[in-house]
Amino acid sequence: MIKPSFGRKNNAELETNKMFAEEIKKEMKEKCELKEIKYKNNDLSILNKNTVKYIINNFPDMSIKIKESLLNLINTLENTIDYIEDESSKIVKEDRNFTLSESYRKISMEVYDMVKDINNYSNWISEENLANQNEVSEEKEKVIMKEVSCSKIDDLEENGVKDVVDNIGVEIYKDFSLKNPKAFKVNDNIVEVENWDDLLVKTAEILNKKYKENKKLKPIHNDIKIENKKSNENILRNTVIEMLNEYRINLEEFKVIVH
Repeated sequence: MIKPSFGRKNNAELETNKMFAEEIKKEMKEKCELKEIKYKNNDLSILNKNTVKYIINNFPDMSIKIKESLLNLINTLENTIDYIEDESSKIVKEDRNFTLSESYRKISMEVYDMVKDINNYSNWISEENLANQNEVSEEKEKVIMKEVSCSKIDDLEENGVKDVVDNIGVEIYKDFSLKNPKAFKVNDNIVEVENWDDLLVKTAEILNKKYKENKKLKPIHNDIKIENKKSNENILRNTVIEMLNEYRINLEEFKVIVH
């Protein structure tokens, strides 16, 4: 009679238990890594807000570039989520490794939290930019608002209008992304406007009224480089530029006061 081999059975059980213990150890390690990542994320500061606010106030053009970079980062992170999710599905399909798949999915959720944080930060930059643009000094605003329609700068020099427009007016060929017009100056005329649509209408009116004869002149060859950044504001600006070219107005002679 052959006796059962208890030693062989015990060895098999030990091997099984060892594999099970290794699996548990690996799972616990992955959970610890996830907790560590979560802890770090809770303490995450994408960019120091005080520093960025200083940039917004003093170098607004660069703050817009920072926002664009953040939007590019969001796009990359979104692609990362898709990639991780594909790998998570693949490892279940090929290896039936549900534990590792779950870890992958948790990581993708952490990445999505980062996406939301960066998006909120990007929105904050936009809001601060708008607020900064609205913080034009009250003194300058009063000067600009004194004359509403087609006022002569020569008659207003004692009020400081000419100096204000020359100092804060933005040439029409510049980038107007995220900027709204408050008034515009064409040669010796200053006109107050409410928005871009109003600027288009009033520009057409003043050109037709005061510069109609200019259309008989030879076209002006403007060698000025026009900012081509894509934005709704720049699309409307381009319409103004077309009108100025039609009426033979040098682009240097048209400035916009923005807020």
